[in-house]
Amino acid sequence: MKKLNVLAISAAVAASGLVSGTAHAGLSANVGFMSDYYFRGVQQADATGSAGLDYEHDSGLYVGTWAADVGGHGDPSLSGGIEIDLYGGYNGTAGDFSYGLGFANYQYTGDFDTSYLEVSLTAGYGPVSFEFTSGTREENPTDEDYTFMAVTYEYDIVTATYGVWGDDFEGAYLEVGIAKEFSGIDFGVSIINGDAEENPSAGSQNFASDGTAMVFTIGKTFDL
Repeated sequence: MKKLNVLAISAAVAASGLVSGTAHAGLSANVGFMSDYYFRGVQQADATGSAGLDYEHDSGLYVGTWAADVGGHGDPSLSGGIEIDLYGGYNGTAGDFSYGLGFANYQYTGDFDTSYLEVSLTAGYGPVSFEFTSGTREENPTDEDYTFMAVTYEYDIVTATYGVWGDDFEGAYLEVGIAKEFSGIDFGVSIINGDAEENPSAGSQNFASDGTAMVFTIGKTFDL
């Protein structure tokens, strides 16, 4: 579920979960590899490759698509498939203050998962940024609603994120990572500690991978 920023650390905020990975206005493509695919503290798949296409306008508007092989997540009963994300939104700044509004739709081939539709609000000041996301997961017979909130702190090449799931999903995680570019290739490593609820409230389900994981990423972005 979701576009992980292959250049860094999945940090909630591949910018907030919704900001495109494009660094400059224009069209760009990206490819990447992850030793484990985590998004918002939830393991989606084991080692996997990904690719995406982004367009960002000088006005701050952006659109993009991203895909990754999610396999069967170690479950032989699942055929796995490909995750395909479509997203767009707007990012703006006012001095040291940043803000954004984004939309995302996550779809899957095979039977790995259903589909998700969400909207996110982001705000930041200096090295600190916040995200609030409200979404719906398609489910039979009744759709599931969820919220996700996160705060991220960045210092030089280090990023730390604490995120919490709410509504029909429960769980929290802490992620700390570093990302660095060498010869045009981006490398990252992060430690993710998930805390799934032992006894979710009535009608809710755990939505964070329990325990600690180390994730390595490598990626490259191409201007088109």
